[in-house]
Amino acid sequence: MKLKLIIALLLFQLGFSQQKTCGTDAQIQKIMSDPVAKQKYLDFQKKFNIELAKLQNPQNETARSTNATIIIPVAFHFPEIEANSPDRACLQGMAQNQVDILNDAFNATNSNIGLWTPQVQAFYPGTNLGNLNVRFVIANKNHPANMGLSNGQQAITFRKAFLNTQNGDHRDIRWKGYLNIVVKTLCCDGTTGYYTGGNPDEGNLIVLHKDAFASGSGCPGGYVPYHAWSRGRTAVHEVAHYFSVHHTWGKQPGANVCAPSNTDEVADTPQCIGTGNYWPEPGSVAGCVPGEKSLTMNYMDYTYDDTKFMFTAGQVVRMKAYYNAVANQFNTNVLSSEDFEFKDFSLYPNPNNGSFKISFTPESNEEIEIVVYDISGRNIYNKTFQNSGVFDQELQLNTISSGSYIVTIENGENKTAKRIIVE
Repeated sequence: MKLKLIIALLLFQLGFSQQKTCGTDAQIQKIMSDPVAKQKYLDFQKKFNIELAKLQNPQNETARSTNATIIIPVAFHFPEIEANSPDRACLQGMAQNQVDILNDAFNATNSNIGLWTPQVQAFYPGTNLGNLNVRFVIANKNHPANMGLSNGQQAITFRKAFLNTQNGDHRDIRWKGYLNIVVKTLCCDGTTGYYTGGNPDEGNLIVLHKDAFASGSGCPGGYVPYHAWSRGRTAVHEVAHYFSVHHTWGKQPGANVCAPSNTDEVADTPQCIGTGNYWPEPGSVAGCVPGEKSLTMNYMDYTYDDTKFMFTAGQVVRMKAYYNAVANQFNTNVLSSEDFEFKDFSLYPNPNNGSFKISFTPESNEEIEIVVYDISGRNIYNKTFQNSGVFDQELQLNTISSGSYIVTIENGENKTAKRIIVE
């Protein structure tokens, strides 16, 4: 009996040590303890709240429905890897894999989005899927000087090409205007990632533990995704913090977690009693309000990666408000012409029921071709439109099944592709 008890205790301790912990709240506390940094943070919060109020205003339908794609230039940094390491190519592949995961998660095109079934939705009345309509792209030209990178190479650095020593882990002003993702060893309290606070014009960053980065078989040196967080969703969680989204249990987990003032400031995420660790079934964790359930499958909970699969529409509103407040801080000249985006482009609503609108200003006088592919690559819609100088068309695909589709828009040599979700 004693041996069984010891084994049980060891298993419990092992399980506890494997719980994911996010260090973002601690980073914000550091900011609030510095009078200068605190004032800058509070000044920005005022600007952010103005943008948030605009989007939440029920009379401002245009601000909510116009869904132009957001483009975010990304740079990855591996400070523990030598510049001449033979593992560079492997890590560059992991970086691209992580970007693909970010794009799927923030656009609601991830492979397990189908788990948001009517049966699960019934636990969460008033909660809807969120889709930011964003494209994260690894920057590939006009890099900061003296980084050993030339035009055409991706913004992926090794060893000393990131982080000035006087700034520690908090920022590198040479890399301002990017979403910076630093991958390294985090020791030793179980923290798998954190966002350092600040804005793009400060060269701020997200830090990921090297075993909570990307997905797949990994690379030498310990860059192997650990089973509990092996699908790249630690980065999804921290990038959402970057976009001003809080944990689902609010800002102050602990004894007063259900206090009315301690929420995530999002109306469609039920206030929860605590974190949902491991693999809880949907609807199995109680919320603070009797009858409500914690949204444990949300990316902002602590559940393991294969459990999480969604943001809510309310969380996306916060993300859009943050982007609106800092949009002019992102670099606009660090992506090649292959990353083309039509002027004034919008595609909405998304998700939709098969009926959606596309509008943009053509770059060429040639005809405009719209093609829709299903997830297997089968062409299910193809139509050519005359170019009248402004493209503004509603597409009706009401007979297609629910799922993820790719819409390509071609105008002469200019072409772009968008994902849509049909519900």
